[in-house]
Amino acid sequence: MNMEKSHELSPAAEVLPTTWNIVRVWLTIGAIGFGGGYAVLDLIHSELVVKYKWISEQRFENMTALSEMGPGALTVNLLAGIAYRLGGVGAMIAATIALILPSFLLIVALAGVFLAWENNPVVKSAMEGLTAGVVGLLIAVVWDMVKRIPGHWCCFAVGLAALLLGLAFPLNPIWLVLLGGMAGAAKVLVVSLFARKSAKEGPNS
Repeated sequence: MNMEKSHELSPAAEVLPTTWNIVRVWLTIGAIGFGGGYAVLDLIHSELVVKYKWISEQRFENMTALSEMGPGALTVNLLAGIAYRLGGVGAMIAATIALILPSFLLIVALAGVFLAWENNPVVKSAMEGLTAGVVGLLIAVVWDMVKRIPGHWCCFAVGLAALLLGLAFPLNPIWLVLLGGMAGAAKVLVVSLFARKSAKEGPNS
């Protein structure tokens, strides 16, 4: 087993999953992960971090942040990256196909039916209910992410600043993500400088 990959797993995980296990779980997420994007993050977290313990909490958070910076869908980026970490290129390709296959087949099967019935009052009401449900999922995911961030004033300040900037200006989310990363790096540099200064002044004080 590749030692570098094994260290990236949660301590509770003893072996890397097989490609078939990865494909099976990715197919399940693709089939029941309604809403896409952040609405599916809680499902991905519960499956990969909590249930199977294939990746650690910190690894999941880091890969989520990196996936936000890449072009394309967040869910596909995140799960493709995790599949690559777990099983390499072959597992990544197979798992990504499994992830998008249920949605592709469902869209092909229902596209004609939906276009014919989209003005039906029952169908319109059902779509409105689905939209409201997705909003609820997003709120739940955001709240869960808030509870998992480090309990430091800097993290809450960065999050609040990103929220206010996003509401006040039509910024591309990538700029908010980059600004958050720069703020986190700046915080580490400032703390390191103060620690060095204190260490030098210590013997003289």
